[in-house]
Amino acid sequence: MTYREAINLGEKVLNMADVADAKIDAWLLLEMVCKIDRSFYYLHMEDEVAEEQLSEYEIALRKRAEHVPLQYIVGEAEFMGLKFKVNSNVLIPRQDTECLVELAVEDIRNRKTQNRCESNNTADQKNEQKVKVLDLCTGSGCIGISVAKLCPDTEVTLADISEGALSVAKKNAQNLDAGVTLIKGNLFENIEGRFDYILSNPPYIPSEVIEGLMPEVKEHEPRLALDGEADGLSFYREIINEAPDYLNPDG
Repeated sequence: MTYREAINLGEKVLNMADVADAKIDAWLLLEMVCKIDRSFYYLHMEDEVAEEQLSEYEIALRKRAEHVPLQYIVGEAEFMGLKFKVNSNVLIPRQDTECLVELAVEDIRNRKTQNRCESNNTADQKNEQKVKVLDLCTGSGCIGISVAKLCPDTEVTLADISEGALSVAKKNAQNLDAGVTLIKGNLFENIEGRFDYILSNPPYIPSEVIEGLMPEVKEHEPRLALDGEADGLSFYREIINEAPDYLNPDG
């Protein structure tokens, strides 16, 4: 089978399974398996795909046809221009969540600028205090690690109740060379000290709504990271109630 025929096969298989963006997903899976890019494809589309790669591609197509999320099959997702490892222990990072990181980064940078100005105006020239950030329900670590990468010299702590999620977050921190602290616990459990920022994208979907979600979400992403209980706001209330005990006065 040629590369062109493989793409056509993939698109057909995924269309029959009612997978959205079938052509794009077929291409991305072939790209992953064969380690090629578009330039290679257009120069070699009539070349034969190696049997071993074709077999691997067909396995990947079957998974996607079963509505396993593309990111879980590929094993990574892009967030804030960074590549994060993902698996079924963590939610797939969403582009919507980048808004939270962008706002946090802007505010942290402004805070650091203000701190430097205040430090320069003092007689004793005290060392500038590091900004401390807590990322609750961290999952893959995409929020906290992105902040750590975009705001160097910021102390970032990642917390999650899931051992599997923390394992993924740890791997992402290592891969992206982000110096962060990881803590296992339910929300503020095991958290010590105070922070300038508490960031979180906690479970927010009402329990009864989950069964109506697309199969990629309800059947494959961790329910622990989705279920916000009756009205979806349970974790927000807990975080808001406890946050004052863990925030600095101007946090």
